Amino acid sequence: MFENPKLGIPQPCTADEVYHSLLKSIIKFELEPGKRISENQIAQKYKVSRSVVRTAFTRLQQIKFVEVFPQRGTYISLIDLNYISDLLMLRTAVEKEVIYEMFSALKEEDRAALVAALEANLAKQEKCRSEQDYYGKFPRIDSSFHKTMIDSVGRNALLELLNDAMLHIARWRNFDVAFDRRIPELIEQHRAIVDAIKAENMLLAQKKMADHLETISGIADRAKAKFPSYFI
Repeated sequence: MFENPKLGIPQPCTADEVYHSLLKSIIKFELEPGKRISENQIAQKYKVSRSVVRTAFTRLQQIKFVEVFPQRGTYISLIDLNYISDLLMLRTAVEKEVIYEMFSALKEEDRAALVAALEANLAKQEKCRSEQDYYGKFPRIDSSFHKTMIDSVGRNALLELLNDAMLHIARWRNFDVAFDRRIPELIEQHRAIVDAIKAENMLLAQKKMADHLETISGIADRAKAKFPSYFI
């Protein structure tokens, strides 16, 4: 239920609201990979009909966040590291192309303005260095860092094309950052990207970006050993 802001009267949740609430819970690991969820359970929680829940479940299934097994029930999808690896490769290709266009299409003064904006973002990141997971202020600043570069060459629509993929990357990032408390490392990686841009070294900037986005090989075995029920 939610409250109508004008009338102060509780209103039934819509299927869209249930979907977004469940999706957020999955991405933030409030609903853990492999957990069974039922239509009755969710209907009672949100005080909606089972048909509303069924619609939300169908949408989550379409974007691979839940799996429905006949006679067994509905489960939060496990993390498929091969799938995440493919998505990260796609994301890396986009961001490396963005860096190429920053050097090939932006005027020198525009690139200098971009570097100034990235430096200002880095200053905000430094204030988040002590955050232990990916649920504080850092995620918004991190996202803004990448968006600043992408917007500088007018390629913001590219990530919109990857919306569903980005949701899976977001869930993985929530796990990855908390697993090794990686926020200080991410800040240093961002700084290395900016330093390469400042040095007018496009290839180094692309390499630093690729290193930054490749987040699986270093922890895959340890993650599976510690949380075997989370992964395919």
